[in-house]
Amino acid sequence: MLSFGLRLRQERLRRHLSQEALAEALGISPRSIRRWEQEQAIPQASLRLQLSNFFGLRPEDFFEPAPLLWSIPYPRNPFFTGREDILQALHDRLILSQPVALTQSPALTGLGGIGKTQVAIEYAYRYQQEYSAVFWLRAETTESLMNSLQDIANLLQLPEHQQEEQLQMVKAVQRWLSTHADWLVIGDNIEELDLLQSVIPLHREGSMLFTTRRQALGMLAEPLELTAMDKQEGVELLLRRAKRFPSSLSADALPVSASNISDAEELVKQLGGLPLALDQAGAYLEETGCSITDYLQRYHHQRPQLLGHRGLHGGAHPMSVTATLQLSVKHIEPKHPAAIELLRACACLYADAIPEELLVAGAPHLGSHLQQTAGDAYQFDIMLSVLRSASLIERYPDTHTLSIHRLTQAVLQDWIGPTAMQQWSERMVRVLAANFPEPDLAAWPQCERLLQSVLACVQWLDKTATSLPEVGSLLSKAGNYLLKRGRFDEAESVLARAVALTEQHNGSDHVTLIPLFLLQSELFHLQGKYGQEEHLLQRTLVLCEQQLGTSHPMTAEALNNLANTYHEQGKYEQAEPLFYQALHIQEQQQEFDQTEIANTLNNLALLYRDQEKFEQAEKLFRRALLLREQRLGKDHPVTAITLNNLAIVYRRQQMYERAEPLYQQALQILTQQLGPEHPITVTIISNLANVYRDQEKYEQAEPLYQQALRVREQQLGTEHPDVALTLANLATLYREQKKYKQAEDLYQRALSLREQALGPEHPEIARTLQDLAILQEMQGKWQETISLYQRALTIREAAFGLQHPQTNEIRTKLQSLSHYMNNTSETISEEER
Repeated sequence: MLSFGLRLRQERLRRHLSQEALAEALGISPRSIRRWEQEQAIPQASLRLQLSNFFGLRPEDFFEPAPLLWSIPYPRNPFFTGREDILQALHDRLILSQPVALTQSPALTGLGGIGKTQVAIEYAYRYQQEYSAVFWLRAETTESLMNSLQDIANLLQLPEHQQEEQLQMVKAVQRWLSTHADWLVIGDNIEELDLLQSVIPLHREGSMLFTTRRQALGMLAEPLELTAMDKQEGVELLLRRAKRFPSSLSADALPVSASNISDAEELVKQLGGLPLALDQAGAYLEETGCSITDYLQRYHHQRPQLLGHRGLHGGAHPMSVTATLQLSVKHIEPKHPAAIELLRACACLYADAIPEELLVAGAPHLGSHLQQTAGDAYQFDIMLSVLRSASLIERYPDTHTLSIHRLTQAVLQDWIGPTAMQQWSERMVRVLAANFPEPDLAAWPQCERLLQSVLACVQWLDKTATSLPEVGSLLSKAGNYLLKRGRFDEAESVLARAVALTEQHNGSDHVTLIPLFLLQSELFHLQGKYGQEEHLLQRTLVLCEQQLGTSHPMTAEALNNLANTYHEQGKYEQAEPLFYQALHIQEQQQEFDQTEIANTLNNLALLYRDQEKFEQAEKLFRRALLLREQRLGKDHPVTAITLNNLAIVYRRQQMYERAEPLYQQALQILTQQLGPEHPITVTIISNLANVYRDQEKYEQAEPLYQQALRVREQQLGTEHPDVALTLANLATLYREQKKYKQAEDLYQRALSLREQALGPEHPEIARTLQDLAILQEMQGKWQETISLYQRALTIREAAFGLQHPQTNEIRTKLQSLSHYMNNTSETISEEER
């Protein structure tokens, strides 16, 4: 049945009557005519009667069904789900606008299986009443296109439909389309643009809709990209297709258990939201009756079989996921051999955001065709245009990255086979190892670009017994990067894999394990896992002495690190001789780097500083400072760090007039050498603020803390442990100013961040709890104070032991507080507090 607006427009055009002329004749505004035609608004009965009289029609003629010419070869899909935004966009472009030129026709684009044809079918059925005719063109080949045009000619009963000469038939269909209005032609699965352009009329009063895998359409059409389904749409489609709930229900009212929803969401994720894959999985669930949980398990172990099993379907897409995607690959293979090599390389990497520079730099390792292509920017562009013609690759020019759908990746992996996948993974590991930079601050963006591809590529090699030496070094650099970014859980997993692979390939006592162990011990140190760190460093020290000798620089480094571990645990008697042993090794070798001697002197000075042996600490810091000035120069960042450490000695003794200029000097050096927003510079800024706070120069301290907080959040991310340190420092400033609410908010934020980043038992948690306890004590909240101190004491006893100075500090405070509570009335004046 034709809508009111369409019938009105047909009658007006048939009589060559403008909107303005009709409006004048009826005594209404032209805007009302446009609104009726565009929005399908229905006027009042009196106006409808006036319109029918004007055109010489009955009022009901505007609502009687008109003969509809229809050649859609598929039934409507009862399981069609979502895509409302796309359907509305199509309707806006095809119906609400006036007839448009060829270059403005919309085209649904995207990967095979993304649902282009299904959306076109749904659009045709949903809006059929708004067209006088709806025709379907199978446009993938010349033969299929001519057959479709023949079907249209037969349907229209054109005189030329029985002629053997195809050209005459095509011209007859073109004439009909040029002389009739309000029709819709859907050109499905366009492969060659020139082919379709040769048969459609340039001038028309109807609309055209195309579907194609091509992303570049030139003047043929305006692309409207179909993307993967989101989680909610995907779950709804899967469950509808599996007939696990009635099609009439919405996704907001799914009558299924929470576990089924969770499994369905995971399956949607595994299938990348590809509608064909979800339909195929739903058909399998319907046919076999198995649960979604069981399907997930089968998918992980028998993926090729499941992706290749199409099952029941409605005929619009009879091919399986595997067949569909393989067909896309086969289609481009003869066009550009290098494109296939690039796809194989991408099959090993993280599917999203693959850096183009990685493929260009690694081309010599990735096949002869790709090597020739990647070195030429123009040829590289041409190769990508071939891949984009089948929507096998998405290219993002702003970030110079590529992406590949995860199911395209899965089909490629299964198609290539495990032996070839191992070969390609090894090639990509070599490429990644050669291009993954040392993780200093300037290289962090590049490290992040490559990180996920490193993990994805190595995952393939984990399944094999490969002896590729680059794997361990690559994971070592990736783990070191994660460590420096404060992403400790990720770093721990990556470094553990690096150690395991190195031990598997080289044995448990190979010298290549030593740098990995040292890096892993640094991570344990930052995590506060001092017991694990101590055990690992003892093993490292034995390995160093066995493989390198007792006088090797790495042996000295292991001794140094082990001494630092003892220092953190308050085992000062065990730490001190190890520092001197390391120092002896370093001083005995004339060729030894003086900066390493300075490092050991610095660490030993830190030990004396924490024991409040300030005179010894000051002498060692000054000796380290002299060596660093001689070796590195007075303006080197490491020299500035030594100035900072010496300043802390003076601050601990409340010698602020000596501490402050050292901080200022260190800050000037670091600002010039590293910039004002480098993490080390920000540390000095925060330390200078501490000096001002200690002297109650709050107006000078607060902006420095705020600056440190802003830069750390920008540089390190809001979840980095160093951000928590700055929050706690700023909170202490507010506490000293008796701004208790502001202080508590910041302490709580710092506590939450540290618990998330470091775990609930890290010693730094105890420090924040102690700060909070002091805040509560200042407000006379005794029960909260005692509870916080008790939790802090438990953490320090577990981390440091019963006799550590920091443990004793809290225990003494608790005892004093308990004694005070037992001997004081509950009512305490503000002055007494």
